[in-house]
Amino acid sequence: MTARYCLLHRMADRYISRRQNCQLNRENPLKNRFAIATLAVVAVAGLAVAGCSSSKKDSSSTTTAAPATTTTAKSSSSTVGNVLPPIIITPDMADANNGGTVKVPPIKVGDTVVFNMGTIQKGVTVSIARNTNPSVFEVTSKGTNDGTVSYNAGGKALAAGTTQVDLGATGAGVENFLGTYTLVITK
Repeated sequence: MTARYCLLHRMADRYISRRQNCQLNRENPLKNRFAIATLAVVAVAGLAVAGCSSSKKDSSSTTTAAPATTTTAKSSSSTVGNVLPPIIITPDMADANNGGTVKVPPIKVGDTVVFNMGTIQKGVTVSIARNTNPSVFEVTSKGTNDGTVSYNAGGKALAAGTTQVDLGATGAGVENFLGTYTLVITK
């Protein structure tokens, strides 16, 4: 009902003064607001229930307790999606004549190799001084520390083969030979 209806109603069979407000006009907007609010509450509740439910396709898979004996699948390589994790080389993996006690892990073509020599002092650069076979291993970064973050030296295995890599630290009054690392890269 509109204000026009109220005006027509005034003119028709009974007189409603202008000072009085047409009750029909007062009740109608309240009814509309109540109806809209009710619909909004029902819609929100419906969306909440729909969001918590699953489709028939998903409902066929149920969660069950694991059996008492479990077996693990043998993984040929540790991957996340299509990205391989880096091979981490530590100081104790240097060649035996340089004090190394741990073997360098297997490296495959395409692997990223990171030389983690510990916390690098500000102003010091850890770099690969010598790479005996650049066609097998490519140096991609130096190890640095700019005072806010420390980066490790590293590279990428390009092809199958063997290379020896020498690491050294220079800068801020430091000149150290960090060792020779033999990298055996397979397909």
